[in-house]
Amino acid sequence: MKFVNKKYILLGLIILLGLILRLAAVFKYGNFWDDEMFNFIYSQKAWPQGLIYWLWETNPPLHLLILKIWFFIFPANELFARLPSVLAGTASIYFIYKLGKEIFTEKPALLAAFYLAIHPYNIFWSATARVYSFLMLLAILSTFIIYKQFFSNDTPPKTKALGAIINGLLIFSHLSSLLFLTGQFLALAIFKGKSAVFNWIKYNLIPFILGGSWILASLYIKRNNNLGQAWFLNLSHTFNQAVSPLLNLLIGQLPIFYGLILVFFAGLLILHKLYKTKSANLLFLMILIFVPIILSLGLRVWNIKFIIAILPLMVMAISYSLSGCVKNWLAAALITCACLTGLYILRDTLPITDWQKNEAVFKQYETSDKFVFVYNSMTLKNQIDYYLNPTVAKNAKTLVFYKDMSWDEMLIKKNYIAPIQLSAEEKDNWYAASKMDNYSIVALLQNEIPNTTKLSDLFIEHGWKLKQPPIAARISGTYKLYIYEKN
Repeated sequence: MKFVNKKYILLGLIILLGLILRLAAVFKYGNFWDDEMFNFIYSQKAWPQGLIYWLWETNPPLHLLILKIWFFIFPANELFARLPSVLAGTASIYFIYKLGKEIFTEKPALLAAFYLAIHPYNIFWSATARVYSFLMLLAILSTFIIYKQFFSNDTPPKTKALGAIINGLLIFSHLSSLLFLTGQFLALAIFKGKSAVFNWIKYNLIPFILGGSWILASLYIKRNNNLGQAWFLNLSHTFNQAVSPLLNLLIGQLPIFYGLILVFFAGLLILHKLYKTKSANLLFLMILIFVPIILSLGLRVWNIKFIIAILPLMVMAISYSLSGCVKNWLAAALITCACLTGLYILRDTLPITDWQKNEAVFKQYETSDKFVFVYNSMTLKNQIDYYLNPTVAKNAKTLVFYKDMSWDEMLIKKNYIAPIQLSAEEKDNWYAASKMDNYSIVALLQNEIPNTTKLSDLFIEHGWKLKQPPIAARISGTYKLYIYEKN
């Protein structure tokens, strides 16, 4: 009995550590960045217009619905918008323990809970007002239920109903859940045959129909919306972008060389464990991990957002493989050493966005009626309206690419479309229409990613002079802040 109590005390301490790290990240996080601000704003729109916005949005609306209900109870601000993600991330620590105990044993289950508690990338998303913390939690729960149903033969009606609810929530959380559920389908087909696959479909028929109906309705409303130009269908394929998702799964953001060493040894460790134990449960887990990876590569949507659901399963596989090689205290020490670099990078990365620091650069000019703030990325509008001086925000100028749409329509229907490149003539027309020659000081916040319409050269061509070298703006993405004065 004492031994059992000690294990629960240890698990409690691990969960407490995970909660503290996630709250620490929240308090260092700073202002909302693009995607957070999107969810913050459009979760609060009134019905029925809010529902139309949710259909326009690329992904299903689970997180928007969670925030909408949450804000009926709690204040609508950065801290409270991020707390649901903290709760989901902390719950994931407990449920990865439950999953590990169900499919393996107590020791790797505790090790997996510790690993997930200090996993820098899970901490990051657990402090972010986005759906990914919930997506990882639901992936753990879905794996737990499918194992109980088809491997432990625990199939009472309540287990079937719970599995259907969890998979329904999974489908309504993110489109990448379809890749994850395909992994379940194939794993069942390999291990349990056609009968299990048929039963799995039968148990989940209602969530599949509801999810499919939502996706079809969403695709229908987007039918004339240039979906083929979406960023996730037009990803560049550099070496760093090929490797980064794997590093994110293991640790988070890491230097490529250090990360590749960890990926190599993690792969060897799992292969060694499979060879040594012939564990069917580990192989089952690896199928759930590799199917989304292979599908993501095959569909050319190789990005961490499409495989992030498997992060806790990767944690479980590594923990189980490591637990059999060394004592648990040494395994925990190795995991800690591996995570420390990622934790340090996370600490250095936050806050991702800090509008107060950006505004401090031009604050001395903003009271002048000859000052104007300009930005070249329409997705920043809600942040600018929310964080900048109201007078500055009201008079701010930006490029308008879709003149027949309202701002809400542009931000929702076009936020996932690849950047538009305006011609020199179109930029000149914008300059004249914006009456830029009526001003003497301009603060330009410019997105520097390739193929984005740049305005820095335009101002130089029209006789403006830089007051100081451009500085990197503290905003998620690749932004620079330019201060111009009229020559």
